[in-house]
Amino acid sequence: MFRRKSTISQSGAGDLAPHDSHEMREQRWVSLIDRMDASFEKSLDADARNMSIVQYRRNGASAAPSSNASVVDEYISVLTAPRTVGFVSVTHNSMIGRIISRRTLKEWIQLKKLKCSGEVDGSVSAGSKKYFEKAVGLINSLVLKVIITEMRDRKPELGVAVEPDLITSDNLVVHQTVNEGETLHFINSGTEDTASLSGQKYAAMKALGSIAYELFMRGSGPPIQAFLPATATSSDGTFRLLLNLDDCDGESTESGQAKRQRAADANKQARISAAMLSAGVPYPLCRFVVDLLGGECSDGLLFRSDSSFVSFSDILQDLEQMLANPEAFIHLSIKDQWRLAFGEKMHGRDKEQKMLLDAAARVTGTNSNDALLEALALLTQQDKQQIVMVTGSAGSGKSRLVMETKKILENRGWLFLHCKFDRIVHSEPLSIIAGAFDDFLKQCIGTLRQHLIQKNLKAMMQLTDVSILAKHVPCLAKFLDGPLGDMCRFDANRDEVHHLFSKLVEVLSASGQAVSLFCDDLQWADTASLDLFAALTNASEPDSLGEPIKPKVLFIGAYRDTEVNDNARLVEMLNTLERTPTVQVTGIDVRGFDLDTMNVIVSQSLCLPMRRTKPLTEIILQKTDGIVIHIIEFIGRLTIERILCHSFVKGWEWDNETIEACPISDSVAELFTYKLKRLSAADVLGLQICSIFGIGIEQRTISLLKGYDGADSVDIGAALQAAIEVGLVEEHGSSKVYKFAHDIIAQTVFDLIPRDERSKLLKKLVSVMIRNAEDVGEIDVNLFVVVDLINRIPREEVTDPVQRVLYAKMNEKAGKKALSVPDFCSAVKYSESGLAFLNSSHWKSHHNLMLSIHETSVVALYSFTNGNQDLLMERINTVFEHASKLDEEFRTRLVWIKLLSTTSLQAAIDECNTLLERMDEPIDSSDVEVSYVASELLRLKESILEEGHHLSSQMTDVNKIMAMKVMISLLNFYHHQRRLNVITVGLRMVEISLKFGCCEDSYFALAGFGVNLITLLGDIDKGVCWARMTLALLSKSRHNINAVMPALITAVYGFALWLVEPIQSTQDQILIGIRLAFDYGNIAFAVNNTKLYITRFFYCGKNIDFVLSELQMLARMSAMHGQISVVEHYLVPINNILRKLKGLDEQVLVPIDVFVSNDDLRQKLARDTSVQIDLENLLFLEITVAFIFRDMDKAQQMADLIQEKTTMKITVYSHIMADFYISLLACYSSRNDNAQATNQMSEVEKMCDKLKWLSSHSRWNFESKMNLLAAECQYANGEIGKAAVSYDSAINSAKESKFECELALACELAGYFYKEQGDERRAVAMFKQSREAYIKWGAIGKAQALPYVPVVQPMG
Repeated sequence: MFRRKSTISQSGAGDLAPHDSHEMREQRWVSLIDRMDASFEKSLDADARNMSIVQYRRNGASAAPSSNASVVDEYISVLTAPRTVGFVSVTHNSMIGRIISRRTLKEWIQLKKLKCSGEVDGSVSAGSKKYFEKAVGLINSLVLKVIITEMRDRKPELGVAVEPDLITSDNLVVHQTVNEGETLHFINSGTEDTASLSGQKYAAMKALGSIAYELFMRGSGPPIQAFLPATATSSDGTFRLLLNLDDCDGESTESGQAKRQRAADANKQARISAAMLSAGVPYPLCRFVVDLLGGECSDGLLFRSDSSFVSFSDILQDLEQMLANPEAFIHLSIKDQWRLAFGEKMHGRDKEQKMLLDAAARVTGTNSNDALLEALALLTQQDKQQIVMVTGSAGSGKSRLVMETKKILENRGWLFLHCKFDRIVHSEPLSIIAGAFDDFLKQCIGTLRQHLIQKNLKAMMQLTDVSILAKHVPCLAKFLDGPLGDMCRFDANRDEVHHLFSKLVEVLSASGQAVSLFCDDLQWADTASLDLFAALTNASEPDSLGEPIKPKVLFIGAYRDTEVNDNARLVEMLNTLERTPTVQVTGIDVRGFDLDTMNVIVSQSLCLPMRRTKPLTEIILQKTDGIVIHIIEFIGRLTIERILCHSFVKGWEWDNETIEACPISDSVAELFTYKLKRLSAADVLGLQICSIFGIGIEQRTISLLKGYDGADSVDIGAALQAAIEVGLVEEHGSSKVYKFAHDIIAQTVFDLIPRDERSKLLKKLVSVMIRNAEDVGEIDVNLFVVVDLINRIPREEVTDPVQRVLYAKMNEKAGKKALSVPDFCSAVKYSESGLAFLNSSHWKSHHNLMLSIHETSVVALYSFTNGNQDLLMERINTVFEHASKLDEEFRTRLVWIKLLSTTSLQAAIDECNTLLERMDEPIDSSDVEVSYVASELLRLKESILEEGHHLSSQMTDVNKIMAMKVMISLLNFYHHQRRLNVITVGLRMVEISLKFGCCEDSYFALAGFGVNLITLLGDIDKGVCWARMTLALLSKSRHNINAVMPALITAVYGFALWLVEPIQSTQDQILIGIRLAFDYGNIAFAVNNTKLYITRFFYCGKNIDFVLSELQMLARMSAMHGQISVVEHYLVPINNILRKLKGLDEQVLVPIDVFVSNDDLRQKLARDTSVQIDLENLLFLEITVAFIFRDMDKAQQMADLIQEKTTMKITVYSHIMADFYISLLACYSSRNDNAQATNQMSEVEKMCDKLKWLSSHSRWNFESKMNLLAAECQYANGEIGKAAVSYDSAINSAKESKFECELALACELAGYFYKEQGDERRAVAMFKQSREAYIKWGAIGKAQALPYVPVVQPMG
């Protein structure tokens, strides 16, 4: 590499020709290196910069310098020889190419010392620090040369690669290279036979200690030999220390020698440490040197210091810690290093954290740690909803694991929401999870994110929806342009609230950022919160139902597995999530630390090497089982008792035997109790009051407790400050909340309250909170906190009648508020708790209070999935017994009617009619004829034109509103009975709305009126006009559009607009109806819209694969909302039919466990008169598939059953399609001399006329059907020419309307037609087109059955 001229100076190294002598090479090399040294040592004085390279000493039998040898020449010869021991094999040319400078070790020490001595004005300390850090680096590089390289990565017990006699400062040179920096190298490393060096470990360590001493002392102070005794060399050449046994007093036993040896060791170590400390060497380096020297011993002798090194692995470990954290492990200069604290780094959880990050990566669709790739991945779709459940015992570090991962996710652009449940007090239902959203939104105020959220709110949510959500998340109001005013509603049902929270998640992530919601301590979560958590996970699942890309959401839960069985709802939720195919649950089990991990933590906390802390760690592990919270408090106790002491010079010190004898109970509570003893009695009482409120207490609550015990009240604020100082409590300044450092601490403090004093204290707190809250108008804000305190007081200890009534009233308010959330479980709890303070005599003295609590209990028990049915009936009967007016019992009556409908529709109908009579709104319940219904429709239609209406105004008459609610139930019951009374009830609802204005139940009746105009009067134009007018009225009303829309969609898009608009275009709206109905708890219309959606996709020829995927998703959604009957009676038979068309084997539809054939299902439905609608739908589907597969016998059987079972024919799509296929069947049968079918041809002619009439309103939907039926009819009548034209028209119409199934059927029937006429070429062409259309539809099984076509294998 020295072939070119040096540009450093004119006197540079110049050319180095191959024939140059060693002396010339030496001269030029030294000159070049000197110049290079100068550029790196600009801060040194001129003398130091111009120091020449001194002669290197050869390390032989004599240490005396040799004046005759060319040191550089010999050194180069050493470098030139390939080496395999000590460092990697190189040649001197490549080595020289990497070297920037090199000096002997002693020269390096003097050079660095000179540099440090030149520092002024307090910079010496910084220079010294840098020197010691470099010195540690040199020692580290030397140790790596001393040990056997090949063994370093394989064996914990490392061997020696260099003879101990050669490990001297005179045999070392410092290289500075670009890649490695400054490292130590041997000039002569001796023999390559490492096997002969076995047993030289301690001698090598002692030699290293001598070098370290010289290096750290910087050539000052007494030499190391001054502290060591006389030495001798053994016969085998090992370096031995001679023991002075003069003071053994005749003792020759090993124990006697050991005692004296240890005494000598202590004295020697003290003298070495004192000398090094006097020279300014940090104590950790003093300790390191002493431990290297290993006491007064060498290889093979009996005595070594307990703290001395026993392996090179320990030495390297010490050095690695020093290099990684020099402030802690070299200089002892970290801030507050005298305080025992566990650092910010999380230890021993790498595997668990990786599992969390992997789940997050699955959400964003990438495993990269690159923030840009993470951001780009947000645009991709996730496969499954990711949920992580972290389990473990109390204090094991579950929360710490998640919160440390939070930092990583936030750095990657994630939004992180966090909430924590409490063992003792729950505030307002859903407030824990809602608080996570509220806290996050507060952080966004005043930032760019606030404007993004405001924009997304406007685009994605209606103002009425935001008003509902703002009740739970008050900060949302600040993200609106104006005040909510009177928009806030309190009648949202549970599913509606769940839906709105899921929409809020979408709002937060609409800008493309991933969101994580962490719910901690789920074992204490209430039912409403768990229901919301489960709903959010389901709402975020990806699906194919036409939704845009779902938000990227990671749900994280943490709970104590030792307490999970105490929460049945949590167990149920976890089991459900595990079974849900669209959810991937990652379980992370967090346990106590193992010895190695805990030793790392203790080492870094005490700033001591791990080998020195290991004995202490073993004791701590034995005492604490490795549980984090136990470890922290146990070590804290040791410091308090001065068992673990700190010295500003030496750091932390302790006595293992004393710690081992330190008692600790099985519970960590003893540790906290010990810490509490340091507080005053007043402070402890203040903390006990705080513990009553759970793990945290807000400042506003503290202010309400002022004067709770009159003059004897303690200062709770002062108590909290004292607790903060000892680490029991943490203050969260921004949220004005004080929290115990751990819930175990809160429970420990609470347990210190004597049991016989708890009730008295609770009464005092309740009394002062109610009084002070009422004074400042905040009783509603603190309602649930107060009520939870009340309900923890044993009923028998509340003897004051006034106090019992007060407590019952507070529970009544809480129950109603919980019902509005809705949280039915809590509403039941509060209402029943309120009743527990009252008795039957209160019906006279407090009638309204008793009635209100009973009514709340009835509604909550009925709505609560696991409600007590016997208790529900008891409460209903009690209300009926004591209610004096209808409005007092109305809500209970509605519940009673719903209960009746589950066992007897007729009994429910009778109850409705009785109730309507009491409200002066009687309705004739006798059966009516079609002619009567048609005349009533016509009458109402004409009266509207003549008299006008008040539909644009809002209904205010309470009696009429109640009547409308009864009528909507009655209408639904008549619909299930397939009675025309459904129309008369709807007409009465329209009449009330025309006269008194609209309520929420009016819109379905108005849309139904338009549908009836179509189905009974055949007035499509007027019916469609009414349907569209109803949509316009609702959009301008102040009613909750989303809550009403599912029913309206069923009427408008299911029964009206499809007659004039392409049927495919109505599917998106019906899909919205499904989602809204499920989200808002309107299950009846969710079912209706689900049937419409799937049926229409089937009949209009949507690709079967797509329909199957929709079917599977709707099945899961239905089952999730308890609608298993919908899955069994409707979705299962369509699934069976679609799989048959596709040519697939029979398969169950999840979540149904057992396969049920359509024949078996038909027989089952035929035996149950309450499910006749489901039977009709099944028959309509069965005749269609039977005809398509040309199973004419079965098709005829289905046609006969339809004629028998269908009692009311109306103009709806499924009925029209059934009549269409019945007519096609009749044409086929007529051509085959079926006398019965011949008689039915007149009905076929009527169907042709009906399709012609329908086509006049929508060619798109009906023209292909009209032409195909006309072709078949003409074919049956022998009009061959006309039939051929009609077949062609049907095929063209089907192509234009994109009805693949009808195109395939028209081509197939035309093929049979031409085959019958003997036109084989046209027949084959038609069958080929039919095959292509069936395949495009996805009906490969049917395509295989066609004549003249090859067999096709189905996919899937």
